[in-house]
Amino acid sequence: MNTSTLLSLLPLFFLFHELEEILMVCPWIKKNSIAMHRRFPKFKSVIRKMEQMTTPKFAAIATEEFLIVSACTIVSIQTGNLAAWYCCLTAFGIHLMVHIAQFIIWRGYIPAIVSTTLCLPYCIWAIHKTASILPLNEQLFYAAIGTLLGGLNLIVMHIIMHQQPQPR
Repeated sequence: MNTSTLLSLLPLFFLFHELEEILMVCPWIKKNSIAMHRRFPKFKSVIRKMEQMTTPKFAAIATEEFLIVSACTIVSIQTGNLAAWYCCLTAFGIHLMVHIAQFIIWRGYIPAIVSTTLCLPYCIWAIHKTASILPLNEQLFYAAIGTLLGGLNLIVMHIIMHQQPQPR
């Protein structure tokens, strides 16, 4: 498989994962919010924020993230510089690992666990394939930058969405 194909798969796997989240997160939270409050009382404020999320707001966040991942992928394919793509790849991989941890802690289905089990092997494989292209110090640097920027973007997008009026 050539490098362009390897890179091009990231937005597809990302979109697949985000679609599961868009479809399942809000209904799952409604169904499980009482149990979440009971099991995780220290996270009351986080759970309350989750309860305020709507599917359209969640979809807006996912769309913005997908556009970033797609743009970084296109730039990397066009320039041959894998930095932007690798930042997105590693941030996505860490995001998937968070879902694995959530699944273990919850001890049952969580939204996105199905797509996580299908997308994580791609991330591991892509990281393995690019190990011969990027030196280890660059891999670690881009992973840190991608995770930091991805996390910051997610926080900012959630703040923006929570400031939007609730539907009536």
